[in-house]
Amino acid sequence: MPTDPLLTGTAAHLAAALLVGAMVGAQREATPGDHPGLRDFLLIALAGGVCGLLGNPYLDAAGLISIAGLLVVFHFEDREKRAGITTELAGISTFALALLAGSAQIHLGEPVALATAILIAAFLEAKQRLQHLLRETITEPEFNATLAFVTVVLVIYPLLPEGSFGPYLFFSPRQVWMFVILISSISYVGYFLEKFLGEEKGLVYTAILGGLASTTAVTLHLAHLSKERPNAMLGLMRGFLIASTVQFPRTYLIVVLVNRDLAMALAWPLALMAAAGIAMAVAAGWMATRDQHPTLPEARVEHGNPFRIGPALQFGALFTLVVFVSKAAAARAGEQAFIGTSLLGGLVDVATVVAPASDLLAAGKIAASAAAIAVLLALGSNAVLKAVLAGITGTRKFVLWVIATYLVWTAAAFAGFWIR
Repeated sequence: MPTDPLLTGTAAHLAAALLVGAMVGAQREATPGDHPGLRDFLLIALAGGVCGLLGNPYLDAAGLISIAGLLVVFHFEDREKRAGITTELAGISTFALALLAGSAQIHLGEPVALATAILIAAFLEAKQRLQHLLRETITEPEFNATLAFVTVVLVIYPLLPEGSFGPYLFFSPRQVWMFVILISSISYVGYFLEKFLGEEKGLVYTAILGGLASTTAVTLHLAHLSKERPNAMLGLMRGFLIASTVQFPRTYLIVVLVNRDLAMALAWPLALMAAAGIAMAVAAGWMATRDQHPTLPEARVEHGNPFRIGPALQFGALFTLVVFVSKAAAARAGEQAFIGTSLLGGLVDVATVVAPASDLLAAGKIAASAAAIAVLLALGSNAVLKAVLAGITGTRKFVLWVIATYLVWTAAAFAGFWIR
C-alpha cells in the first residue's frame, strides 16, 4: 500500500520539531536545579511544530505569547531559587526553532532549525567553560580590545563608501580599510595564539596563517615584537622566515592558475627561494638548540594590548601612497615601462603584477623571461618595503637579519633563473 507523501512530510516536520526539543531539553534536564526539563521542552517543541504545520501567523503569535507567558509565570513563582532566565530563553528559542522546522513554506527550515538547536545546546553545555574564560582567562584590557577589534571589522567597514576616488582613482576606502583589518587581525589573532598555545607554538601558527594572508603584515607585527622581546630574536626570525617562505608557493599557485607558460618560467626561481627559506628556518631552530635556549623564552612575557590600531593605520596610509605612485607611473609610462612599473606594483602586492604580466605574455607583447623578471622584481620591491617597515618599527638587529635573508633569497632567485 503506497504511503501518502503529505503524511510522510508532516511526520518528518514533526519529528524535526521534536528533535529540536529533545536536544535542548536533554541538556536542561541534566543541569542541576528546579526548572523545566526534557518533557516540558518536548511539549513546547510539539506546540511549535504544530503551529508551523498549520501555517497560520495568528496561531503562531498566540502560541509564542502563551509559551512565553507560562515561562514568565514559572520564573516568578520560583524566582528566589533562580539565578537567571537561561531556561526561559531556551524555551522560547525551542518554540521558534520548532516552528521553523515544522513550516513547509520555508526552504531548508528543518536543517537550519536542527543546526541552530545543536549550537544552542552546545552553548548551554559550555556554561562553566565560558564563565571560566570570561571571568578568569580573559582580562579586562583584552575584553576591551576585543570590542575595539569588532568595531573596526564589523562597524566601520560597512560604513565606508564603495568605489575609487581621486586622481587615477587611487583611493579606495574599503580596500585601504581591508589592509587595516588585515594588520590588526594578525596582531590580534597572534596575541591569543601565543597566550593559549604558548609563545613558541603561537608564533609559528601566526607566521603560517599570516604568511598566507600578508607577509608584509607579519613582518610589521614581528618588527614590533623585536622591541618588546629583544632576547627572542631567533624565534622572531624563524617566524619571519616561515611567513615569508609561504609567500613563494602562494605566488606560484596564483601564477599556475593564471598562465602556465609564466609558471614554467618561474618554477626554478620560486622553488629555490622556498628551499632556501626552509633551510634558513631550520637553521634558526638548530642555532637555538645549539645555544641551549629555546627559540622563545619559557617564562611568559607580560602581554600588552592585543589590538593595536596605530601600526595598522600607518600601514594603510603608506599603502594609499604606494597605490597612488604606482597608478600614476603606470598611466604615464604605459606598457613600454612595464618592468619598471612592476617594481612599484610589488610595493602594493605581488599579485597585482602577476595578472598584467600574464596578459602581456598571452598577447605576445613580452617574452616569458620578461614576464618572469617582472614578477621577481615585484617580489624584490616587496622585500624592500618590508625591510623599510622593519627599520621603522623594529630593532636594528632584526632589520639586519631581514636584509641578510633577502640577500640569500635574491641569490636563490638568480640561480633559479640561470638554470631554468
